[in-house]
Amino acid sequence: MNIMTPTPTAKRPANCTDKEWDARQELAAIYNALVKYRLTDLTNQWHALRVPGEDALLTHHYGWMHEEVTASNLIKVGFDRKNHNPENGEPNPSATEIGKLFFEAEPDKNCIMHIHTKAIMGVSAQADGVGPYSQAYLMIGGGDVIGYTDYEFECTDDFLSGLLEAGRGKKAIVEAWHGAFVFGRDAGETFFRAFYLDQACAVQLQVQQAAAGGAAIRTIPEGEQRRHLTDMAASDWYGYEGEQEWRAVRRRLDVEMSHYRT
Repeated sequence: MNIMTPTPTAKRPANCTDKEWDARQELAAIYNALVKYRLTDLTNQWHALRVPGEDALLTHHYGWMHEEVTASNLIKVGFDRKNHNPENGEPNPSATEIGKLFFEAEPDKNCIMHIHTKAIMGVSAQADGVGPYSQAYLMIGGGDVIGYTDYEFECTDDFLSGLLEAGRGKKAIVEAWHGAFVFGRDAGETFFRAFYLDQACAVQLQVQQAAAGGAAIRTIPEGEQRRHLTDMAASDWYGYEGEQEWRAVRRRLDVEMSHYRT
């Protein structure tokens, strides 16, 4: 396999609107925030953001590390599969196919993160999926917002149709033995949900290890889950959609990894 590795550019692409540039900075922030919080997987994983007002998405060159991604070296790909930034390389084919799939089908899904941390992979192999072991489970919206599918290497028509069905109206899909797809209305909401999905899975594995050692375990009762989720949804001071956290993450990136903006 010969994957071209272009030289990352720091030049804003020609014909890039201000809205697209803002979107590029948002998506580049996701890539670099995952580095900061140690949620990367070498050159694997991909993330995509809808270009506002266009039938197109942004994603990164397949083969770059997350910390190499900047606003200017992202690739815009049309839903017609046209690469508008060939000077920046080539995207992961699954990013363009799966991004197009959900962005066309569900207008309220504007960002997708495909993430496979060790914790998420560990829980993805469990028949019962993500369980109610922690507040993090509630932060992502509880079990009803998670769909499930089996892993496939190729984006066949059957896999894509099954994936779309598994994710319809959901906020995440856990892909068995592999990882997860996480959705949001914007970059901040998606990052928030991915962060807490990883945390919920990490806690679940820790709890199960404790149980194997003889500890008595308490899951969140179903009635308590509903009560907490209702209270969280009605909160007038905290929205559980990541807006507050994303502003804070961007502030830290501006200090520690400001290259993402270029």
